[in-house]
Amino acid sequence: MKPITITKGWNKHNLWKGCILSSIAHAIMVAHYPELSYEHSWDGMNYCVIDGTGGRATITFSEKYCVAAFRNDNVTRSDVTAAIDFFEGAPNEVLELARNETLEYLLEEGEDGVPIPSITTAFWGDQDNMISIDNVVRIVLNGGYLIERQLMEYNLAVESWRDYYEMRDEQVELLKSIYTRKIKDLSNDIILTKKEIEAIGTSDPEGLNESETSFEEIGIRWGN
Repeated sequence: MKPITITKGWNKHNLWKGCILSSIAHAIMVAHYPELSYEHSWDGMNYCVIDGTGGRATITFSEKYCVAAFRNDNVTRSDVTAAIDFFEGAPNEVLELARNETLEYLLEEGEDGVPIPSITTAFWGDQDNMISIDNVVRIVLNGGYLIERQLMEYNLAVESWRDYYEMRDEQVELLKSIYTRKIKDLSNDIILTKKEIEAIGTSDPEGLNESETSFEEIGIRWGN
């Protein structure tokens, strides 16, 4: 299958910013919903999303490229036999990122008991555009729905996360403040003040522990 440019407006930097916004919203609100700790996580350059109903995704952000792979357990793809085939036509660097990073988070046990990557769609891209063997509709149906908010324009995304988590105004303001600092300065860790931690709005030890862990994954630490 011939890869195609997906759509204008999708590019590596915008997607990364959307993933950071999502991760900060999660880090704030997981303090209130620790049972949702699995939904968003980072492992180095890899951002993972799980929805609890059969959808999971990993997006790898390197200096030059992003590589995104998705699995929707509620659909079956018979037209693509191996996970790496979703990256047909991609540059060698993208293929290496897919093999060594992205697909390692989307393994399932194969027929011989050996784990193999299992996905239902994928795309890759750089600062200019995103490319896939699937069109937008097929990407969304096969798992791309998992990053709907991550691809939204900033103000729409903020309001969507507000609704999703039922965030209070002070939590939304905290989200905006931390996001602005994170996007502005990537070179240094951000340290949250005691007042900012209090703005999270809970004293639940389990929730606060999950919140602190989620913040640390994106280089945001809690001050004393």
